[in-house]
Amino acid sequence: MAGVSEAERRGHRKLVRFQARRAIGPIRPTSAAWDRDFDPAGKRIAVVGTDAAAAHYISRLSESAASVTVFTQAPRRVVTGVPLWTTRAKRWLRRRTGAEHPAVAWATAAIDALTSSGIRTSDGVEHPVDAIIYGTGFAIADQVGDQTLVGAGGVTIRQAWDDGMEPYLGVAVHGFPNYFFITGPDTAAQARCVVECMKLMERTASRRIEVRRSSQQVFNERAQLKPAQPHRQTGGLEAFDLSSAATEDDQTYDGAATLTLAGARFRVRVRLTGHLDPIDGNYHWQGTVFDSLPETSLTHARAATLTIGGRSAPARITEQTPWGTHSVAGVGPPPYARSGPASATT
Repeated sequence: MAGVSEAERRGHRKLVRFQARRAIGPIRPTSAAWDRDFDPAGKRIAVVGTDAAAAHYISRLSESAASVTVFTQAPRRVVTGVPLWTTRAKRWLRRRTGAEHPAVAWATAAIDALTSSGIRTSDGVEHPVDAIIYGTGFAIADQVGDQTLVGAGGVTIRQAWDDGMEPYLGVAVHGFPNYFFITGPDTAAQARCVVECMKLMERTASRRIEVRRSSQQVFNERAQLKPAQPHRQTGGLEAFDLSSAATEDDQTYDGAATLTLAGARFRVRVRLTGHLDPIDGNYHWQGTVFDSLPETSLTHARAATLTIGGRSAPARITEQTPWGTHSVAGVGPPPYARSGPASATT
């Protein structure tokens, strides 16, 4: 392989806390750490929580267990207006989660405590069980394991993430070339992204790969502004720099600006960042317009001019989010002042 990359999985299985959690005998911690020696045959099994894997293991458990009782968690979100028609996916899910298995029971009352014989719920009912399986999901770690990890600029990972973890796509960190995280829970997609980076290094005979700071910042800002969308690998590698000594030519502006759109001028707040593209030699900048814009102006034109102080630059409104913010981008000299690559690295 053309370069050396380190992949570290960061994350842990999320356990809920109950009174006397260890009062009962055999407890199987979580569905994510399945004990292959565990035999459910003839056992009374309690499943706490219904994580993404529940549709698979509840059905398998019901085939041989004496009984399976599912203790569901309270919903974290309530969505109204969901279509009620039955799809093949819904029918498959119902079959797999025990709707057609008489051995599966559902307990709707909250868990009060674990006892020596099983689980006691808030309605006073005692549920005798022989084993408990936690299907309570997956929690992402809020910090890396090695806080002394030092990047290319002599900055530790703890200093770089003073306000918390902000990896690009959950796998890469600016300032730490050839270093990748596998944070989960969608480890397959993250592993594919890392493999694609390695393949790109091999094709280009590169020994170094690093995500651009501007790409990392914009990704994390957009992740906070709208719900997560399935990651598409196409085009994702454009956010990485393969140069042997990536410069700190990323600049950031956060403040007031004037947006001229369809002949109208709007006072807005923007956050902009960019980088010098080594392929076309142009400066590419992008960011977020946090103020709302009239729909009538957006329907007539997406091309705009962004002015900050005495600097103006042609721009384009690329998208509108459900929260009223807009994404803006441009190619060429940005509307904000930036230092050259030499001074930016100091």
